[in-house]
Amino acid sequence: MRPQVHRRAPRLASLLVSSQSDRDGDDHPVQGQARPPTATAPLLSRKRLVMNEGSFLAMIVGLFAITAPIAVLPLFIAATDGQSGAGRRKTALVATATYVVAGLIALFVGNAVLGVFGVSVAALRVAGMAVIGVIGWKMLNAPTPTLASGEAPGSSGRATRNHHHHSASNTTVAIAATVPTEGGPSPVSVGIMPLGFPIYAGPGVLSVIIAWGSGARQVYLAAIVAIVANGAIILLLDLLAEPITRVVGAEGLLVTEKVFGLIVVAIAIGGMAAALLVLFPGLAGVGAVR
Repeated sequence: MRPQVHRRAPRLASLLVSSQSDRDGDDHPVQGQARPPTATAPLLSRKRLVMNEGSFLAMIVGLFAITAPIAVLPLFIAATDGQSGAGRRKTALVATATYVVAGLIALFVGNAVLGVFGVSVAALRVAGMAVIGVIGWKMLNAPTPTLASGEAPGSSGRATRNHHHHSASNTTVAIAATVPTEGGPSPVSVGIMPLGFPIYAGPGVLSVIIAWGSGARQVYLAAIVAIVANGAIILLLDLLAEPITRVVGAEGLLVTEKVFGLIVVAIAIGGMAAALLVLFPGLAGVGAVR
């Protein structure tokens, strides 16, 4: 009887932990040895021409939650202070292009790099879920705005800080008011670092994409679409950064970051559980007995 524990794995977590045999195991089966069941078997079967629509959507939404571009908007505004409208649009394009290129490099080259260093894909998935869990925890505990020095709590002045801190990538960007505004920073330099990398294409995002690159062809192609789709979302949000920030406010963006943090932690827990089942198949039997 097949253990029911596999069917409870979240869709995104299932896609993250597909075993290497899902891609080439059908071509080279081990004689006399039954292939262990995987959480992704219904989704990654070579007999299916397209992926399950819900699973494909989960890939896009999961990558969006880990990237959390809405929470990055204050950093984008601070990093582009002093730029003209055209300069900010160019910065948004460069940051988005950096994110997409970094994601595609991780997808196509990531597994080859792992092979050079002798790191198994299963180990990467466990480590990647641990990194994502830490990132989500940092987002949940994102620091709230503190009062400027010499300003008493409850005073009429608004709370200010001298920098924005991106918890997920541990990156600090000076607030617009403290940055020299003459000419503004170069769109190429600030678009590549820190916006494109490591703020958008951070370690959590790249580890998920590398894990996708080890999956079946359907997941591989869907990952490309998910990366490009999230790049389009990042570009749109960056182009609308100022009006969104004015409407939502700093406190609203902070709440959004914490909500995304909770989602990311949930993804990490589900992915870690599914990844451990791949590394230790015996745990599935223990869960079924209990």
